[in-house]
Amino acid sequence: MQFQSKFSISSTVWQKHRDTIENWLRFQISRDGLSGTVEPGSNSEPGVANSILKRKNRIAGWQTYVETFLVFVIFALFAGQLPPDVNESHYLTKAKYFWNSQWCQGDIFLSSSFSHWLFYFSLGWMTRWMTLESYAWVGRIVTWLFIAFGWRKLCYTIFQKQWISILAAAFFLLLNDRFHLAGEWVVGGFEAKGLAYGFVLLAMTKILVQHWSLAWIYLGLASAFHVLVGGWATLAALFTWFLVNNAQVEKDRPRGWSTWANHFRDSIAKQFVWLVMGGTIALIGVLPPLLADQSADRATNELTQQIYVNHRIAHHLTFSAFPTIHVARFGLLVLAWAFLLRGIQKRSIPGGQFIRIFYLFTFGTLLISFAGLVLSGLAEQKSSDYALFCNNLLRFYWFRLSDFAVPACLSITGCWLIGNWWEGDARASQRIAGGLVAFVLMLAFAALVQQRHADPRPRADQRSLPSYLDSGRTMATFRNWKKVCFWIKENTPSDAAFITPDSQQTFKWYAQRKEVVCWKDIPQDPAGILEWKHRLNQLYEPQRRYDAGLMSYDDQQLKAIGRAFGADYLLIPQRHLELATTATDLQQVYPEDVHSRSTYVVLKLD
Repeated sequence: MQFQSKFSISSTVWQKHRDTIENWLRFQISRDGLSGTVEPGSNSEPGVANSILKRKNRIAGWQTYVETFLVFVIFALFAGQLPPDVNESHYLTKAKYFWNSQWCQGDIFLSSSFSHWLFYFSLGWMTRWMTLESYAWVGRIVTWLFIAFGWRKLCYTIFQKQWISILAAAFFLLLNDRFHLAGEWVVGGFEAKGLAYGFVLLAMTKILVQHWSLAWIYLGLASAFHVLVGGWATLAALFTWFLVNNAQVEKDRPRGWSTWANHFRDSIAKQFVWLVMGGTIALIGVLPPLLADQSADRATNELTQQIYVNHRIAHHLTFSAFPTIHVARFGLLVLAWAFLLRGIQKRSIPGGQFIRIFYLFTFGTLLISFAGLVLSGLAEQKSSDYALFCNNLLRFYWFRLSDFAVPACLSITGCWLIGNWWEGDARASQRIAGGLVAFVLMLAFAALVQQRHADPRPRADQRSLPSYLDSGRTMATFRNWKKVCFWIKENTPSDAAFITPDSQQTFKWYAQRKEVVCWKDIPQDPAGILEWKHRLNQLYEPQRRYDAGLMSYDDQQLKAIGRAFGADYLLIPQRHLELATTATDLQQVYPEDVHSRSTYVVLKLD
């Protein structure tokens, strides 16, 4: 008989299950060091049991808070670099514009449609009173606490033990960071995806105990914040639900098509209302991108989808674009996952039934990734009638969820096995082995954290600004980049527009001025994507093709480019100015001393 600390024990229950309760009380007292004794056959009152339950409830309460906080600390150590993170310069500037359309008004990315509408609406209002840096930190803390809460709850559902979720969190981050296939991450900067994964974790806790009604609601909320994270998780959950229900039919009823069909129909009827409720909530995330696609004709949509899939996001979407090392190490991860599954099927260990359901969910995500692999292959068959159709489907991130589910399932399963090595009559060798594995995992996580913090620059700048073998030169370039951006913020009109270097993605974050185009900031609607690609061809290709970049053009050509795109200033690396074949008569406004070196130069175009 199981007793939950939130319930009290009545006199009737005490009389009916007296021996069981007394044995349970003696176990709790001996294990937790609580005061009090229970003698066999004594005239103990239910109040004794209730007192023990209350004390256990208080202990479990603070342990839960402490454990959740420690998981949060693991996340913060891993992802606590200075803002902006890789996607924060992209999403958080968009959130600021959502609530203040006068800020960087006219920027091609900011003025495009809002795909993550609920995120911008529910959380973007803080940008009206906070700097972007403060907004990023507040959002990170909220997101990490939310994911930590969901992660701890999921682990406790499986383990029924405290503290193991901390080791599992470190193991998960290690696997997710080093063994991903398509570059998907869960714990990082502040964006809609992090909140969506928090709801997916809460949904998983309900799926494991087969409380499906709440699972559909959580998945609907995940889809509302991020339609692809929540949508693929919902599909994997439906796959899991179908198999679990089918297994129940095989166990409880005679086999037969009619029996199976009737049971399946009854199960659908029970879940129908909750599925509709979850789907209705998900529409908040589905409708904005769907309406954006309807803003253009079919030919335009197909062209922009090819740009998106093959030109901008290929490293996340198409299997052929994945580095061989990524494919190999993810394959090893799947093999380890399958190996542990085989071991679990042969053993009967407490919590194993939850692990098996988690494996079904993970297998569903792998089937989704396999479908993405097939689509990638068909999209490469240029003569195929389905090539264009398959290429368009690839924009839905088919490999995303397996990058989360396989490391999560493997890390939790591994820590679940380590925890069981310490239970009952475990041999000393098992305990030593478990302790050594845990120590190695935490040591590897510490090395990962140290590596991620070795470069003190924000991750958005690490990914986009030039890096050199000389770390001093790398940091000097970063400092000079921030310096010129801050000068622009303080010394140029708020409505000024800039042509910016191709090797950066944080201009709007630091300078808070609109830019003609940025590689990272692809618009969210078909017309915007076409214009974005046109501007890249006109402004980024020369920077990548010629040593002098845009300074390969003469003054009249540069002014014409400025008029064509509404640009008031040209921000270029100083070396492009020095490599120019002809001297320029454009006014240099930064640095004011034309003979000084500052890495970056600002020229006035009008």
